[in-house]
Amino acid sequence: MKKKKLILLLLSCAAFAPVSAAYQGRVYVDANRNGVYDKGEKVLKDVRVSDGLNVVRTNAEGLYTLPGHERERFIFITTPSGYKTDNRYYRRISGEEQTYDFGLQPWKGRIRPDGSHKFIHISDTEIFNTDDQESWANNIRDYAANQEIAFIIHTGDICYENGLKNHIHLMNTSNMDCPMFYCLGNHDLVKGKYGEEVFESVYGPVYYSFDFGNVHYIVTPMAGGDHQPGYTKEDVYRWLKNDLAEIPAGKPVIAFNHDLLTSGDEFVFGISDSEQINLNEHNLKAWLYGHWHNHFVRKQGDVLTISTATLDKGGIDHSTSAFRVIDVDRKGDVRTALRYTYIDKSIEIASISNDACAITADGKLPVSVNAYNAVAPATRVTYNCTADGKTVIPETQLSQNTDWNWSGTAKLPAACKGKRVFITAKAVFNNGETAVSRSSFLYGPAETANTPQLAWIRNVNANLYFASPVIAGGKVYVASLDEDLKGEGAVSALDANSGELLWKCPVRNSIKNAIAVDGGTVFAQDAEGYLYAIDAQTGIRKWDRKMNVAGLPVLVDGLTAANGIVYAGSGKGFGAYNGKTGEPLWLNKGWAQGEATTSRPLLADGVIVSGANWRGFYGNDAKTGELLWKLDKDGITDRGATPALVDGLLYVAARKSLFIIDSRSGRVVVRKELPFNVQVNSTPLVTDDLIIVGTQTDGMVALDRQTFEVKWTARTSPALVYTAPYSRHPAATIETSPVLIGKTVYFGASDGIIYGVDKESGRTIWKHKTGAPLFSTLTTDGRMIFAADFGGNVYAFNIN
Repeated sequence: MKKKKLILLLLSCAAFAPVSAAYQGRVYVDANRNGVYDKGEKVLKDVRVSDGLNVVRTNAEGLYTLPGHERERFIFITTPSGYKTDNRYYRRISGEEQTYDFGLQPWKGRIRPDGSHKFIHISDTEIFNTDDQESWANNIRDYAANQEIAFIIHTGDICYENGLKNHIHLMNTSNMDCPMFYCLGNHDLVKGKYGEEVFESVYGPVYYSFDFGNVHYIVTPMAGGDHQPGYTKEDVYRWLKNDLAEIPAGKPVIAFNHDLLTSGDEFVFGISDSEQINLNEHNLKAWLYGHWHNHFVRKQGDVLTISTATLDKGGIDHSTSAFRVIDVDRKGDVRTALRYTYIDKSIEIASISNDACAITADGKLPVSVNAYNAVAPATRVTYNCTADGKTVIPETQLSQNTDWNWSGTAKLPAACKGKRVFITAKAVFNNGETAVSRSSFLYGPAETANTPQLAWIRNVNANLYFASPVIAGGKVYVASLDEDLKGEGAVSALDANSGELLWKCPVRNSIKNAIAVDGGTVFAQDAEGYLYAIDAQTGIRKWDRKMNVAGLPVLVDGLTAANGIVYAGSGKGFGAYNGKTGEPLWLNKGWAQGEATTSRPLLADGVIVSGANWRGFYGNDAKTGELLWKLDKDGITDRGATPALVDGLLYVAARKSLFIIDSRSGRVVVRKELPFNVQVNSTPLVTDDLIIVGTQTDGMVALDRQTFEVKWTARTSPALVYTAPYSRHPAATIETSPVLIGKTVYFGASDGIIYGVDKESGRTIWKHKTGAPLFSTLTTDGRMIFAADFGGNVYAFNIN
């Protein structure tokens, strides 16, 4: 009887004992890579090991013990600097097994002696499967090898069940030949017992850490997504608190998540007012994320926040197809650089046009070369010139202006006049590969008639994006990108006749879209939501103000200015601002900011027409700001371009439709579905008989204005860089608006060529190869055509 009572008592106690048991194991150097600890293999001390809650260190024998906890799923290590695993930094807790060993391999060659190193950040590949994905994956693998990359991190949206299961075969530690880490995004929470079940089955725990050089890296999951996660914010908090408690005070920390933690300067992660972790106090250096499909770097207090768009396709806000290289110094401070995918040893002499070169008045030869290779930066670009089979300019090195462009000038001998001069440019990339471009021109007056001739070319030392050149008062105004926060965001003024740089006014971040000139003032807005007024004559900033726009998505809209009023911002920050003071005259209350739209506001008969990508198309009263009408259905929400206004009607290109809308009422007069995608930043050109517009994949297309049938297609080559949302190789994309001069339609294309096509037939009758994509629309003052390429070149062509 007493024995039975004792057994019952023991069973009763067992029922209330912790569900989890203690775990143990060893961390060692797996010298023969057999996955099993063998006698004599080196053991590793002070390696941190976690059960998802508790964090301990290995002892002198490389051993650890963990208590476990109720919500345990994995045992995982913080991979120490100088080592890597074959995707085995974690072990799934299985059944009754209580011993989990971890075998590591040395990985020191890509960490510099002072602890500095480089890694690659990618995000939002959303592959669904591995079809046609090898090109960009190979770009990353080859770049990682060429540039001594320490590791690669993917910050989520891999995505959905099929993508999750296949991406690991596309990119893993073995085939990338460097450690590969993954982070969970909102579209990685898929149907199952719990949202992260599939992710865990392929990639392991959704939160973990690792060390490289002098830096401690932490990976945390997005708070929620398409399906309910099994983890909680409290789970992440408890583990993170214990993880950070084990690192030395002052050690630099860099965090990865699918989204940004805060738009403010204090990076606080907590579960209550009393239970919080202030990451700033843990020497947080940078926060890297994706989610928004855009490129955006800014300083939030002492923390650099870095968003990277998609590398395999254009971003939602038309961001470039690129991955990001992060260079981390010994103190944990970072510098970033975008690398554009799909480009294989491209080179073009941009300063030669149709058998002529823009020789300066004093006889100098401007040489401008655009050269790029996705897998290796150019380290040296040279040129030489010959005439009559003799060298007239020996091999000469050019100076680098941007990630694309190299330039210089040289004096041609007087004996070359009237002769054909041959020029050869050569780019050497840091992997030893080379690319060569050859061209020629007649040194003397151009003989070609009735086609544009290059008058001058000037590089502004920064990438030029959707902000088209603006011509006013004998000056050309351009605005530049600063996607890596290197201080390259600026408005620049050039002399329209000579291309001489007159002034440059820096701003805080990228200017991604249209600027305007009104009343002797240049107006611009940057990606952070600052509005600027700059004296058009001197380049001195008159005023600036922070508009009430959301920190994300990034402000990529353009602005409009007329009669002393600037229409700028987006969402509740969109409004009319006094051009002299910057004070708001009214602010929009009728619609919210969307996923970023690349259009600019349009004044149309007392209505200011604007919109928000994925949300709607709106008409506000230009005087009062009252919302007069809105359209938010039938595909018009997916729109990138500014409408064309003709006889009170708006011609709008959106996704795969052309809309004609009454500007005063918002009434849709016509909706015509199209056999191609027009979600690009191309405003339709409406003539007496045609509607001409750029497309995502089919080049420039002309429709009959009455029947809307396709009259002609001017197909371009595949884009050098993809920007239109979700467009991928080999799309023939045109983001620019067509410009009609006489009987010729001119436009720049993403393939790096400026085209002139016959208005009636679409036949190409003139073109100029730049070697860098053109995203901004050409402009003209009646005498010249002005263009800007992504490499930072501004071109002026005389119109004969």
